[in-house]
Amino acid sequence: MNRRTTLTLTALAFLCLGIALPPSDALGQQKTLKELIVGTWLLVSVYDQTQDGEKHNPWGDGVKGQAMFDAQGHYSWMIMSANRPKADTSPRIPVGQVIAYWGTYTVDEAAKTFTDHIERCTFPQWDGGGGTVSIAFPTEDEFQFTVTKPFPDPTLGPIAPHLIFKRAPVP
Repeated sequence: MNRRTTLTLTALAFLCLGIALPPSDALGQQKTLKELIVGTWLLVSVYDQTQDGEKHNPWGDGVKGQAMFDAQGHYSWMIMSANRPKADTSPRIPVGQVIAYWGTYTVDEAAKTFTDHIERCTFPQWDGGGGTVSIAFPTEDEFQFTVTKPFPDPTLGPIAPHLIFKRAPVP
């Protein structure tokens, strides 16, 4: 066998090996939205936007929140204002400026949406409800959630909440 034939066969062997091996992380293992959402997320910002584009901060400065999603389609969600009043009664009675709920969720990869099915909420009228929102992951550690179908606010009219979360650090 001459040198040219040997080089050609070697090149073909590497080509075949490259085709047979699974893609590396850099080449083809991009995560799905469902895989990206799994984990614990900390609230970075939240605001409500009116139909004319005006932004409002109903939670005030220092708002905190956390969302948790598991791979089986369960989630829990909580947002609390830093300025909520102290309770004058039993500490187990809910105080205003808090929302918490849990239930199940699905992700539509093609539409880039998230649909939740609320089991229980601090607002009892939301029990059994839910909705669909758009989601985006600018990075694997940032999650954006935007309500695409505005809902009524008694003072502002139709509003669309916008939330941004960052992935919680692993302890």
